[in-house]
Amino acid sequence: MKLLTPRQMREIDEIAINTLGIPGIVLMENAAIQTAFKASAMLEDKGEPQITVIAGSGNNGGDALAVARHLLTMGYVVSVFSMTELDELHGDAYTNGRILKNIGVNIPVISGKKDLERLKIACRESHLVIDGIFGTGLNRLVEGIWSDVIDIINAFSSKILSIDIPSGINGLSGKIMGNAVKADATVTFYLPKIGMVQYPGASYTGELSVADIGIPYALSEDIETSQLNEKDDIKKMLPLRPADGHKGTFGKLVVFAGSELMTGAAFLSSLSAFRTGTGYVRLAVPQACMNSLSILLPEAVLAGLSGYSDSKFNDLIKNLIVDADAVLMGPGLSTSDEALRLVEAVVENCDKPMVIDADALNILSKERPLLERLRCETVITPHPAEMARLTQKSIHEVQEDRISIAKDFADEFGLTVVLKGAGTVIAANDGRTSINPTGNNGMATAGSGDVLAGVIASLMGQGLAPYDAAVTGVYLHGLAGDIASLDKGAASVIASDIADNIPKALIHVQS
Repeated sequence: MKLLTPRQMREIDEIAINTLGIPGIVLMENAAIQTAFKASAMLEDKGEPQITVIAGSGNNGGDALAVARHLLTMGYVVSVFSMTELDELHGDAYTNGRILKNIGVNIPVISGKKDLERLKIACRESHLVIDGIFGTGLNRLVEGIWSDVIDIINAFSSKILSIDIPSGINGLSGKIMGNAVKADATVTFYLPKIGMVQYPGASYTGELSVADIGIPYALSEDIETSQLNEKDDIKKMLPLRPADGHKGTFGKLVVFAGSELMTGAAFLSSLSAFRTGTGYVRLAVPQACMNSLSILLPEAVLAGLSGYSDSKFNDLIKNLIVDADAVLMGPGLSTSDEALRLVEAVVENCDKPMVIDADALNILSKERPLLERLRCETVITPHPAEMARLTQKSIHEVQEDRISIAKDFADEFGLTVVLKGAGTVIAANDGRTSINPTGNNGMATAGSGDVLAGVIASLMGQGLAPYDAAVTGVYLHGLAGDIASLDKGAASVIASDIADNIPKALIHVQS
């Protein structure tokens, strides 16, 4: 599903109204009807529900006023508050305000302490509060009485439904603009906005419903924007598994990973590759890791990396890569001189699709010329701190503009970037970007990234293009984490739980 920026949504609205001739008030009416239906569904277990609606000064406020009218028509008890005098509204919002006034609805304006107390009582006594204060185009901090109203909504409402976007969330970045409504559900119109699926905004949206309001979806076909990955899209990208296949059919993967104190990273990444469908894994590790890995993962073929001269070491790396369909480098390598030698040799010799993760990224951040020497299709999987080191920016700067940071880096070095975290961003070097909806905070655990690297590398070895492998791998990884969280509880999930639930994630997507 496409994700729109607030500006793109405004442009589509303008085309619908000015070029196609759909009156703006028709679009507002359609939005209000869809929101009223959602409100009714949220109240179906209530005997005599009461509703409070708070309307802002723009079109979002106009939507709220129209919603109030539909709910009154449906027989609900509705209290309506406005953040501005009705005579100061404009266009379709003014029309909807006048209709309510003409049918005898009292709409107090919130302007001082007495009004805030009245709102507090209404929110406390209501079964549902509908937030129509700010829309997706908010670009200023929420302060003063506007912030006070949001505080009351959050503190005294039993359930909150936001219209289009929770008020106070930046529709482009997901940033909280000083204060924001924390909704139980949000009805957005036409297509989701990018800020709704980026954090922290995503955690304020609640259950997201996308409503058709009568704008033709063909208007968005040629817009370049991010995608929200969905199950059906992932299902189409999964590699085929012919009935007469053998282990070579399903990809041969070489994994350069591990060090004396981080054997587990090599294990988790290789196990995850097997769980994702790889037929053959050759695990290239230091000699100190060999014995434990031979017990932990007997399915893998081991290759020792210790005790070689530079020329023979280079030949070894070259031969390991020649025999592989894809390469994974980085989990648990450390940043030692031996690890640097390995990274240099792999970069020099790799002409197969490769995933670079963890310590290999930390080495590349210090040896940036190596990035420019990459000559294979590459996916990198940094978390925000690793991305900060790679881009020479602060973590704050990375988190403030995740999509642009990932997109620019992918374009600069001609690779695919998986910027991990809540709402993982995937960016290709051809301008495509997407945001992943699966996963939970239980996945913020040591080794989770090693599992992800193994999943993506497995999919590349099975023939998926780098961007498709990244999108599919991130979705499956997050879904496996969600399944693990349901079983264990988020706080108790460990990385091996995620790896163990990859098969269930694959089954779910294929169903």
